[in-house]
Amino acid sequence: MTDILWRLTNIIQRVQYMDPQSLGAMAGYGILLVFGILNCILGYRLLRFWMMLFGFILGGVAGFAAAYTSGVTEQLMYIAAVLAGGILLALLAFLIYKVGIFVIGAGIGMALGIYILHPTTSFIFFLCILIGVGLGVLAMRYVKGVLIVGTSLLGGVLSGFSLAQLGNLPQLPIGAAMIVVFAILGMLIQFTINRQSEDEEEEEDEDSVKEEDDLPQIQDVDEYLEEMMERDREWEEERRLRRQRRRAQADKEDEE
Repeated sequence: MTDILWRLTNIIQRVQYMDPQSLGAMAGYGILLVFGILNCILGYRLLRFWMMLFGFILGGVAGFAAAYTSGVTEQLMYIAAVLAGGILLALLAFLIYKVGIFVIGAGIGMALGIYILHPTTSFIFFLCILIGVGLGVLAMRYVKGVLIVGTSLLGGVLSGFSLAQLGNLPQLPIGAAMIVVFAILGMLIQFTINRQSEDEEEEEDEDSVKEEDDLPQIQDVDEYLEEMMERDREWEEERRLRRQRRRAQADKEDEE
């Protein structure tokens, strides 16, 4: 486990400290910036997408860990394990709503924990896992609030970090300030647009209720059926009287 942790930490540090002026680094930071902004603004609206994305990432990490602890040495086997674990958990997160909510909450919690704590020991890494599990359980309980705040925070981290790297700006204090600004703006925007959608749904529900109230209410089914039968009898009687009058008129014309 310590060796796996060291490898993951090494990858994170390489990403964090690679030359932002290189073409590959600029493309990578640009992608992170786009994902971060989308997460800030549309984190809750793109729930299924983030479920699958976090499911694939966590499943891939689990597949890599399983292959590593099994003593696999071939690179193709590692790739197969990562793809298998990622695809499996992504499908589960997409098909089973509760699993998806837990996965996205756990993924956000672990990502934020790793970014803030910078784990270099098994204990700190285990603490990051506990943060992820806790946020995943909390997300299952309070879906909307937790996911809006979580996606805004994670989007703020990605946006602020990548924008500071692209601008060759120091992470402290400028990068941290941009993270806070992106996160707060993301929360405000997400709570606003999702509140508007709730108001529209409530208005639609009220309109449907009003339409139902405008419909004629039938208090008693038997009484209604009896009224309909009485109307049929009245119509039948009226048609019979009309036929009699026409016959009488025809007989009178024949006599004349």
